[in-house]
Amino acid sequence: MGHEFTGEVVELGEGVAEFQQGDLVVVNPLISCGHCKMCKRGDQQNCSRRSIIGIHHPGAFAEYIKVPASACFPVRDALAGALVEPLACGIRAVEQAKVSLDDNVVVFGAGIIGLFSLKAASLRGAGQLILIDTNDERLERGKAFGATHTLNPKNVDVVEKVREITGGSVEKVIDAVGLPATRQQGIAMAESGGRVVFIGLHEDDTVIPGNVIVRKEIEIVGSFSYSDQNFAQGLSLIEKNAVVPDASWLHVRPLEEGKSSFDEQIDGSAQYPKIMLSV
Repeated sequence: MGHEFTGEVVELGEGVAEFQQGDLVVVNPLISCGHCKMCKRGDQQNCSRRSIIGIHHPGAFAEYIKVPASACFPVRDALAGALVEPLACGIRAVEQAKVSLDDNVVVFGAGIIGLFSLKAASLRGAGQLILIDTNDERLERGKAFGATHTLNPKNVDVVEKVREITGGSVEKVIDAVGLPATRQQGIAMAESGGRVVFIGLHEDDTVIPGNVIVRKEIEIVGSFSYSDQNFAQGLSLIEKNAVVPDASWLHVRPLEEGKSSFDEQIDGSAQYPKIMLSV
């Protein structure tokens, strides 16, 4: 854990000249080899030797952390900078969905990845942007990220309602939840020739309707992490204030409240889509 973070440079390794002590940086936690065919074509997220700070290396839930200088980028604001990584994930999901002007887009999940996917789709000029979640408080916050409609599956048949809103034309679906139900619903609401992106990792196995996929020529693609270019795009948007931290959807807490914060996310009671822990 601790893969979305900013920090202050306190010590420089041998030969590091591009930074100084005291510099504020955001770190791209995805470390790629730079030499394999995936890296050479710009798909660093699929590097055969990829590793991630916070998974394969100690993460930022600590006072100090060692990172490659090549993974560091200057930022103006520590809080905003820590949002670059999840924003890059949303940018990647929208890129995988191939969202284009006036496309109707459905996003499952009003967590930060779903909300940032909404934002990225909005910046691409999407048409109807429909957000689906079981948490009404989170759904309400989705409007600030571009949602034109919000739906709670506890109260409505989301497949039928989406068809009603769009006239049956849903070009792109992004599932940022990853449950069998959301994956199945995403396929069911996609139009013929539509594209469904799986980015949520909640559960592994899902039974999907193969005949529907064949007959409607629905494309299903995965979205993992982001490329170096996506990270750079996220950083640019943050630095240009296209995405600004707001207390209505982001809550900063001391690291000591980490366990209780995770418990809120696990049981679904968290009213904030994003919780930041500060050391």
